[in-house]
Amino acid sequence: MKFKSERDILVDALSSASRVVATRLVGATSGVLLTLTGNQLVVTGTDLDITVRTTVDVIGLEDGSVVVPARLVVDAVRSLEAGAVTVDGGEETVEVSLGRAKFSLRSFAVMDYPKLPPITGALISIPAADLIQGITQVVRAAATDDARPLLTGVLFTTENNALRLIATDSYRLAVRDVPGVSTIGASQDVLVPARALHELQRSASSLSEDAEIGVTLTSAEISFVVGRTNIASRLIEGNYPSVLQLIPASYPNQLRVAKDTLLTSLKRAKLLAKDSTSSVRLLVKDRMVEIRTQSQDTGDVEDNVDADYVGEDLTIAFNPNFLIDGIEAVPSDEVVLEMSDSVRPAMVHGVDDERFRYLLMPVRVQ
Repeated sequence: MKFKSERDILVDALSSASRVVATRLVGATSGVLLTLTGNQLVVTGTDLDITVRTTVDVIGLEDGSVVVPARLVVDAVRSLEAGAVTVDGGEETVEVSLGRAKFSLRSFAVMDYPKLPPITGALISIPAADLIQGITQVVRAAATDDARPLLTGVLFTTENNALRLIATDSYRLAVRDVPGVSTIGASQDVLVPARALHELQRSASSLSEDAEIGVTLTSAEISFVVGRTNIASRLIEGNYPSVLQLIPASYPNQLRVAKDTLLTSLKRAKLLAKDSTSSVRLLVKDRMVEIRTQSQDTGDVEDNVDADYVGEDLTIAFNPNFLIDGIEAVPSDEVVLEMSDSVRPAMVHGVDDERFRYLLMPVRVQ
């Protein structure tokens, strides 16, 4: 196999595929598969759960396939000067060169690379802007602890002729409805690993506003087609917990405040909340909210923000990272924080827009 490609184009394709290759893997699975047919190069990376395939146009000189160490080939190509990189793959080595610089990398046997399933199933299209915004809003609430595998995914379900995305780590719950999308190809709910959706976000970052994302679904796998990149992921098996019943029907206390002003104050307060037990307290009263953080090790910070408030004076505390995450995800210039009391879950959403809702457990403080 032999081809030439612009360095930056090749780096992007190699980086996209290599990100999903797990460092725990050895042998051919720790590499990326390069397959050249004519002037099209397909770069594939997998950790056996998530697979990324990216197609790029190159100057093809000799068709073939090679498997090269994932991280090493990315670093090698990135280190070269800008220009046309030549990749020449043999049975045991792959040469990567530009100008006077040349890497000779040990390759793996192509026959040892995992046999990946082809893309199958009915393909539907979803507006990229709506889907990616929804994923960005909810995926932050998914658990990162593999001890609770069900909570490391985002639930794709259907509600009122809209695609509903749900994620929780048991401390917070994010829900987003994507209107106009009633199904993703199956009547059953599907649970997609958050890791795969993070890759989808990265791949979709360069799409135009009117672009669409293709979705292919089988009983065990979901695939997203983003431009010339395909991201396939195994689904998480199991029944997702019934979390929507945790959302109260109404709240007696409602705070409405400018989003950026509140975020600035919270990030200031977060500077002293350095450990996992630290919290930020909100003292909510008529026309304003006071933000305080107290730390025996680092000191105290106090600030206040003008706001519209309906309800009784209330003091409530939150994990600052979780609260900031929820407020940042609200797309409007103002946010609404609804509360019952200092111990029951509070709700964050936009003004006159509840397509995105973020439920957050308060932190108990002395």
